[in-house]
Amino acid sequence: MTISASDIFLFTISGVMMVAIVTMVVISILNKKRFLEVCRLYEAEFGSLPLAAAVLKDADVIGFTAGYSTKINFIIHPLIYGKKSAYSKCDDVAFIRGLPAKIRYWFIAEFVCSAVGFVALLLGGVWLWVNK
Repeated sequence: MTISASDIFLFTISGVMMVAIVTMVVISILNKKRFLEVCRLYEAEFGSLPLAAAVLKDADVIGFTAGYSTKINFIIHPLIYGKKSAYSKCDDVAFIRGLPAKIRYWFIAEFVCSAVGFVALLLGGVWLWVNK
């Protein structure tokens, strides 16, 4: 049995995907306290949280992924894309981008890990489809 370059590529892509996803899950668990801090600061600045963030405040990435992504969208969308979240009534881009670096960088790291994991998943799927 020989190992081909295709097998090595697929193994590498799978490894990258697994490391990125596990890292994202760990960071998202660690970001729970940071999220609550952002919520506290947001409420102090704007009076209330976006409804989606308030309702889904306890959603986790493992148990309820769709709820979790909706919950942190009010942080990620302004931070990464520079546009207010679809769930926010306030133009909060300057506020979110002005958060302390020790908070912002962790949410950026979580986003990057999820993006890397998603791209690796797509690459692996395409590679498997092409080489079937």
